[in-house]
Amino acid sequence: MLKIKNLVMILICVILIDSSASVTSAVSTTETASVNAYNWLKGQQCTTGLIDSFSDSQQISYTYDQAVGAIAFLLKGDHAGAKAVLDSLKSLQTPSGSWYTAYYCNNKSVQEYNQHVGPVLWVVMAVAKYEKDTGDTVTYRNMALKAIDWSLQFQQADGGINGGLDTADNVITWASTEHNQDAYAMLKHYGYTQEAAAVKSFLDDQVWQDTEGYFWAGRNDPNNPMDTNAWGVQALGTTGIYQYNRGLDYVMNTHRNLQTKRVKSSSITIDGFDFDSDKDDVWFEGQGQMVVSFKMDGRTADANYFLNEIIKIQDFYGTGGVPYSLLGTNNGYWTMKSVESVSATGWLIYAIDGYNPFQP
Repeated sequence: MLKIKNLVMILICVILIDSSASVTSAVSTTETASVNAYNWLKGQQCTTGLIDSFSDSQQISYTYDQAVGAIAFLLKGDHAGAKAVLDSLKSLQTPSGSWYTAYYCNNKSVQEYNQHVGPVLWVVMAVAKYEKDTGDTVTYRNMALKAIDWSLQFQQADGGINGGLDTADNVITWASTEHNQDAYAMLKHYGYTQEAAAVKSFLDDQVWQDTEGYFWAGRNDPNNPMDTNAWGVQALGTTGIYQYNRGLDYVMNTHRNLQTKRVKSSSITIDGFDFDSDKDDVWFEGQGQMVVSFKMDGRTADANYFLNEIIKIQDFYGTGGVPYSLLGTNNGYWTMKSVESVSATGWLIYAIDGYNPFQP
């Protein structure tokens, strides 16, 4: 009996020692996590009104992130914070109706000269949410419609809207599934019925793969970024001409992976989704997107489980922000950062609220 008691004590000590070197599965409440995320976002807002996209020294404000952050502010009831972002974007809109991909947060000078349809239409999403929450349909309505009209000049015969303009103002010939999911949602919201129907045909006929049940990355582009499937559910609904919620199972089967991050004497293991199907990282912006889509599909257990995994990494970093990815790998398009980001932190707030920005 004494030997058994001693063995039990040894096992307990081992568990305690191991727990001191790694993060347990205990996480903050969702209310606390949402408040912490909001406070981190507010701390990233520059005096220009723009939000610094990452917790690094570069002070780059990506246009997409400005929209994500503005919507997050609105979800937290901070209309003034959202208005500061939108006012800044209003001052930066080009005469033709677009925005550049990125600006410097401290002085609003252009950092990246692409003009891509997707980020432009995300600003429209932020306007749509602002209008709904405040009842103000005057201040930013013309800005939003001008952005939509700019995007529509790139619509093709198959209904798809091509990507916009490159850094030299050359017209882009590819069409992104993500961009067209953005377009469908906002065209429908603002009453561009015919143009929205054409985009819907593109999404159904050109990029949805019904045999496997997922969306390609774009026209004639069989790459499989996970967000096209989460956003497909949010833009098109769980079902329609096709069962778009099958894309969630596709992501579960082809993108889900378990990764461990070690920082000095501490470590954390996260169960989540990679941007692509090589399963070598966890992409937290995309994980937030999946939580929203799981909630839309009634998959509460999946939503809660993967939401908890995001909050685990938020607790691990301890700042309130959520890193863009766990390990900072290359996803086939760019090298992801592993520092706190506006996009992942904003999507945590959406995930907690179950908010679908495509249907404001």
